[in-house]
Amino acid sequence: MMCFYVTINEVENRRLLLPIRFYSNGFTVGDSELRKFEDNREFIDHLKRGEVPPELRNLNNRGRQVEVRLEDHHSEEYKRVAPTFKPFGGSGNTVEAAEYLVLKQLPLMIQDFPDHSAVPVDGESLSEAMHSRGINIRYLGRVAHLLTQQSSLTYIYEIVVTEILCRSAKHVFRTYLQSVPIHLLSYSISHFLNCFLTIILLPTTDYTFDELASLTTQSTNNTSNISLSNSTNISSQKTNTKKKNKKQQQRKHSPTMRNESLEFSLLTSKILWSQINNEAKSRYNFDLSCDDIESFVENYAIRRTCILRSFCRKTGLQITMREYQFESINKSSRSNNNECFNENDIINIFPIIKHIPPKPSDAYQFFTSGQQKIQQGLLREGFELISEAHNLLNNVYGPMHPEISMCLRLLARLNYIMGDYQEALITQHKAVMMSERVLGIDHPQTATEYIHMALYSFANGLSINASKLLCRARYIILTCCGENHPQISLIDSNLGLILQSYGDYENALKFMEKSLELNKTFYGTKSLKVALSHHLCARIQSCRGDFRSALNSEREAYQIYKLQLGDEHERTRESAQVLKHLTEQAVVLQKRINDVVKGQLLVIPSLTIQQPSFQNVLEMLNVVNGILFIQIREKDLDLLREELAKQSIDDQQSSTTTSSVTTISEAANQAAALLNNEID
Repeated sequence: MMCFYVTINEVENRRLLLPIRFYSNGFTVGDSELRKFEDNREFIDHLKRGEVPPELRNLNNRGRQVEVRLEDHHSEEYKRVAPTFKPFGGSGNTVEAAEYLVLKQLPLMIQDFPDHSAVPVDGESLSEAMHSRGINIRYLGRVAHLLTQQSSLTYIYEIVVTEILCRSAKHVFRTYLQSVPIHLLSYSISHFLNCFLTIILLPTTDYTFDELASLTTQSTNNTSNISLSNSTNISSQKTNTKKKNKKQQQRKHSPTMRNESLEFSLLTSKILWSQINNEAKSRYNFDLSCDDIESFVENYAIRRTCILRSFCRKTGLQITMREYQFESINKSSRSNNNECFNENDIINIFPIIKHIPPKPSDAYQFFTSGQQKIQQGLLREGFELISEAHNLLNNVYGPMHPEISMCLRLLARLNYIMGDYQEALITQHKAVMMSERVLGIDHPQTATEYIHMALYSFANGLSINASKLLCRARYIILTCCGENHPQISLIDSNLGLILQSYGDYENALKFMEKSLELNKTFYGTKSLKVALSHHLCARIQSCRGDFRSALNSEREAYQIYKLQLGDEHERTRESAQVLKHLTEQAVVLQKRINDVVKGQLLVIPSLTIQQPSFQNVLEMLNVVNGILFIQIREKDLDLLREELAKQSIDDQQSSTTTSSVTTISEAANQAAALLNNEID
């Protein structure tokens, strides 16, 4: 058996076996049909001379090494066999799959967004949401089109448009860097960022064209000398052909041997944005219709810092942490003194690696079982199962992993619900540190960890630390997606309550009114979340002595509760009592003002305003964060659990699931605590 190799392009280490089998009535190449000897004399002559036939030299199998083997089967006659099945080797039903994604999956994904319980914060979380439903990134334009029909989802539309822009800019950026000389890499990147995020009307003038050319020539000469010495060393080692081929391939693909040019210095904002528009149209079928960053910001109201962060994370670009003044750049001229980015701002470019981590099935089984126990109200049993899942994940992934951070967050929440506030804070602090190190200090999940830690810090009496954590979380969300997001509404509600607890009513009211405004945009003016925001605003306004405004806010809350829940609901009755109390206070204040006007009193006596207690503020924080405690007697709880156990035995005997199990499970769930929108 003879064997020789055809090296196409050693990019991958995998080899493609291509056997040539000779039969009594002809020969075959790979899995092709039988060829006659008399019709392929030239092919046979090349093989006899030990040469590679021309048709094999022109093979292109995606850079894999092709191994050609000659097999002798002259004593056999070729018999046609059925072709072997190759997994994922067919063309598939592409049209049907595309119709399913466009007509089914995309509308279903959009339908899951209006409740705002699990919405994307940046492009990465949006990509994860699409991939979890089997939707490719190329459908971003279609997603943007569907979102234009939902007025309450404008913030997701902004995230989608930002993702289209940054992905298109990433493709242009890759092509842009291909011909840039290595020694001018930092300078060229800063020039690209200036053209992308500011307005550059003229080509670069920091270096003259002759200076850039001289620097490039000098670098090329040095490279040539190095290459010449390398080739001399290779020729002296002719006995080792493998090393020679390896060095030749390294020299062939060396970055310093590229086709370098100075065309990057001619780039302007108009040229760059024209290329970005073309990329967005061709890849995502979306019309940006923007000539520069100014028109983009004006049309879509997206912060430039959000664009910069997203672009850097997609390209692996690391820049200096400082305040970048985008708007203060003089558009007519450009120099080192007034440009937004300079070459000293470019620190590093690191590779973006995509991988699929292993999934420990045992750990996920424990985690799922723990969630089921929690939903049944068996918090202690659920806590033990989640702890076991945490230990197994630690053995598989090591001490640092996002899944371990998720387990720690749930364990901290369980500790908090069971009344162990100190242990909840310690566990959540571990989750925060792990999220910072694994995901990054600017990741949206890190902001979520800060929000949870702020709640536990306040429960432990650390109200100042809680407000600082919430401000940090707010800053991260602003950096990721801007101020128009449900997470900002949640953070502002928490901040308003905590600031109210230690008497900063002015700032508390500002944050609470901002939360009310966002809730109206996302949930509608008649939703329960808007009613809660009105109620919280009324509490702060009454503490400030502004009973008229507090009365108006509480009246809005009462009307919504009455419309949504009815007159007999607990929240409606509670709002009516608050409304009555505020009315009495407003009447007393107005009488005293009238007495002063009539001269019966010289000054307005101070009113006794009851400050909210610590426990009262903590209860409202629990409501805002989706935690609701329901008081129930231990005797009733035992009866519910006994009934649940009895029903479980009956179900095992009949092997059927009835609706009564669901009813009892819901009752047991209400017996302890509702983890609303917190348990995945």
